[in-house]
Amino acid sequence: MHIAIFGGSFDPPHIGHQTIAKKVIKNLDIDLLVVVPAFLNPLKVKSFLDAKARFKLLKKLFSKKDKIKVSSYEIKQERAVYSIETIKYMIKKYNAEKIYLVIGADNYKSFHLWDSHEEIRKLVTLVVVTRDGIKYEKKDDIKRLKVDIKISSTELRHTFNLNYIPKKIRKDVQKIWHKKGKL
Repeated sequence: MHIAIFGGSFDPPHIGHQTIAKKVIKNLDIDLLVVVPAFLNPLKVKSFLDAKARFKLLKKLFSKKDKIKVSSYEIKQERAVYSIETIKYMIKKYNAEKIYLVIGADNYKSFHLWDSHEEIRKLVTLVVVTRDGIKYEKKDDIKRLKVDIKISSTELRHTFNLNYIPKKIRKDVQKIWHKKGKL
């Protein structure tokens, strides 16, 4: 089986994430895209939305998509999980013979700092998603996926602009933000 792993905080999920998923399915030779929300990003101390809320939003967003599965693997660990752990888990779970790891250009710039980054490179083909004109060193062993939607979850947590939230989950996000006193 050929799979792509698309992990992240998804705090909150937005149209950029939705577009990346569509382009991964369209442009990569895969049987399945596994979206993996982090319990907690290893480089962060906390999330704005709790892990279960982000998982539910992603499940709703990608429901009825045959080639997309939202995995609860990292959330069930109830701790920050390094990508190498998730990759090894997915290899076993799906008996994967080919794996793509989808990351943003911003993350690729610091990829050399990731835990077990050399081992990760041996196990997967990196797919770097272009973002906000971020420049990075292009190497032969990576694939490039052009998206360039100028939005980030960080920006959304500051602006609370619902226009960047997919319509399918907009009311849910609006309710959560309202409960948190942000709208």
